[in-house]
Amino acid sequence: MRRLIRKEYSDKAQATKLYLQMRITFQKYRLLAVLLIVACLQACVDPLELQIDTGQRSLVVSGMVTDQNDSTLNKVTLTWTAPFDSENQQVVVERVRNATVTVQDNLGNSMPLYEGPAYGVYTLRKEDFLVEQGRSYTLHIRLPDGREYASRPELLRPVPAIQGISYEFKQFIDVVRNSAGLLIERRSVGFEVKAQVQDPSERGNYYRWDTEGVFEFYTNVGDAPLPARCWSNMGSINTKVVTSDDRLVNGRYFEQPVVVVPADIPTKYRIKIRQFSLTGEAYEFWRLFNQQQSSVGSIFDPPPARINSNLYSLTNPEEQVVGYFSASAVTEDFIVIRRQLYAPFPGLPYEPPLGDCRYTFLYPNVTNERPIGF
Repeated sequence: MRRLIRKEYSDKAQATKLYLQMRITFQKYRLLAVLLIVACLQACVDPLELQIDTGQRSLVVSGMVTDQNDSTLNKVTLTWTAPFDSENQQVVVERVRNATVTVQDNLGNSMPLYEGPAYGVYTLRKEDFLVEQGRSYTLHIRLPDGREYASRPELLRPVPAIQGISYEFKQFIDVVRNSAGLLIERRSVGFEVKAQVQDPSERGNYYRWDTEGVFEFYTNVGDAPLPARCWSNMGSINTKVVTSDDRLVNGRYFEQPVVVVPADIPTKYRIKIRQFSLTGEAYEFWRLFNQQQSSVGSIFDPPPARINSNLYSLTNPEEQVVGYFSASAVTEDFIVIRRQLYAPFPGLPYEPPLGDCRYTFLYPNVTNERPIGF
């Protein structure tokens, strides 16, 4: 009799555990579409472009203006998205073309954003730049069919300079899912890069960091008079959004881990860090976004929180708009990591590929013109 009771209790416990896992997995699939799209847009990666016909689309907005007259930073990307396709494990998106996009400040100045060669990407031209710290900025969008959208005003707050950049070669242990869906530990080595910041004395400072990686590599050209040394610009190498506030470090000096540079080939790697100011609302958006990115889908994860946007429809108040429009001050610095001093790395020994380094097609954005810092 006791055996039967114990078995029944065990079966109920297993059923409860399975129910919790299924519920969390379902919630995460609902969020995954939004998270993947916004992550791709934030990291300047082109999302998958498929034409779709569905009444469940939502407008996804990702963009910002900064106090730097840099067209690669001052831009807005617009897409339509459909629900996550769990069968094919992909997010289906469609670029929003021919929209009228403007940014206005609290003094009444208006700046148009123009769609460029990349469909759905609207850029603030250098000749139209009127962005200053201390002003508030609002995004306005008008679609070809007449629907209109806007953002709540975003204050462009100042940001302190990066005091320095440090790095440490170390081993990392990550919890990931294997092909069978089980949680396992994955060990790797790399260079943990940290931004050094002196937080201002006043409370309520919020930060976001992004990076840009460039590394050198060599090829074996034998006796041929061909370039054997090139550099590859990897763009942003962050795998998650990195944010912080000054709640625990107000007015003090602190170091913020920003990114891990891979330990794969024994050559120099230049990492550039951009440090952005945020409002409290923008920080909360990215904090929750990062929380969803970092979860592994176990029953020990917190339930997915609602990620509120600062965008809304002027035409239909019931329509949901996804994403965030922000205004940020920016400062940047870089460091060159001499990875060869820490080699050999785990795995097979590195063998330089054969041929002209400009045309190996192993890495993106290759050039044989020496970048700054090398």
